[in-house]
Amino acid sequence: MDYKDYTVREFLHDGMFRKWVTDPDQETNAFWEIWLRDNPDHRVTVEQARDVLLMIGPEEHLPTAEDQAEVWSRVAYSIRQLPEKRRIFVAWRYAAAFAGVLAVAAASWYFMHKKEPLLVGYITPYGETKKITLPDSSVVTLNANSKLRFSMGSDGKREVWIDGEGFFTVLHENNNAPFAVHTSDVDVQVIGTAFNISTRRIMTRVVLNSGAVKLKLNGEGQEDLSMKPGEMVTFSTKTNQLSRRKVNPADYNAWLDNMFVFNEATIAEVAEVLNENLGINIKIEEQELQKELFTGSIPMSDVEIFFRTLSRSLHVVIEKKDNKNYSIRRKTT
Repeated sequence: MDYKDYTVREFLHDGMFRKWVTDPDQETNAFWEIWLRDNPDHRVTVEQARDVLLMIGPEEHLPTAEDQAEVWSRVAYSIRQLPEKRRIFVAWRYAAAFAGVLAVAAASWYFMHKKEPLLVGYITPYGETKKITLPDSSVVTLNANSKLRFSMGSDGKREVWIDGEGFFTVLHENNNAPFAVHTSDVDVQVIGTAFNISTRRIMTRVVLNSGAVKLKLNGEGQEDLSMKPGEMVTFSTKTNQLSRRKVNPADYNAWLDNMFVFNEATIAEVAEVLNENLGINIKIEEQELQKELFTGSIPMSDVEIFFRTLSRSLHVVIEKKDNKNYSIRRKTT
C-alpha cells in the first residue's frame, strides 16, 4: 500500500508516520514532503492525523510483519527520489530510525499486555550517538559504537545493561522504584541522578554529575561504594584494579556535544578513543611517540584538526591511507 487509502486512524497506527510527527529527522521529512507533493488530495487527512497525534501523544502498537515490509517498501520509494550521492546515507539512517520505532513500539505493546519484563535493545554505529527516552521517561544518550538493553518489570524495577558508553539522566519516581545499570564490572544502583558510564578497555568507568549512586563491585572482596558529584570511579574485574578520584565531569561528557576532550592523554590513548568511537585505526610507528602527551579538544566531525595539531607540535608525519586508516611517524629531518 502507498498510504492513499489510509484513514486518520490508520495513520495513527503507522510507525513511519508517528516517527515523522513525534521525532522527525531529515529523511522522514524528505519522505513525507515528497509524498504530500505527489498526493495533494490527501493532505487534509494527513494534517488531521498529525494534529490528533500531537494532542494525544505517540500511542504505540506492535507492527506486524506485513506492516514492516510495507514500511521498507516506502523507504525504498523515498530513497529513489533522492540524488544518487545521498542514497547510501539515507538508507542507513532510515534503517536506524525504523529499528528505533520498532523497538519502542514493541516495548510499549509488551508492557501493556505482559507481566514479565521484556529486554529492548539499542545499538549505535561508529560516529553516531542516539538519545533514548525509556518508558519511565528517564533519558539515555548512547555514545557511538555502543549497545544498551532495557528491562522494566511489572513491579516497576528498571534495569539497563550497557556495553560501550552512555550518559544517563534518571527520573526519580515517587515510589522509589529502583533503577540499576549493569556492566561486567559494576552494578550501579540509582535513585535520581545524572552520570556517565563507560565500559571501554576492559574496565567500567563511572563519572557522577549530580545526585548520588551506589556501586556494587563484582570483584571478590570488594566493598560497595557510594559516589558523590564530581567523582570518577574505575574498576575492572579482570585486573581487580580500583581507582577513585575527583574530576571535572564536563571533560568526560564532552562527547554529548560531539567533542573529545583530553588532558595530558598519551597519543596512544587518543588513538584508542578515536578507534572506539569513530572506527579510525591509527598506527603509531615508534613506542616513544605513543607516550607523548596531548591536551586539547577534537571535534568528532573533524578529526583532521587533531592530525594537523599533532603534526605541528610534535613534528611528525601523518600518512592517510584511507578514511579509516592512518599512520604516524617522526620526521627524519
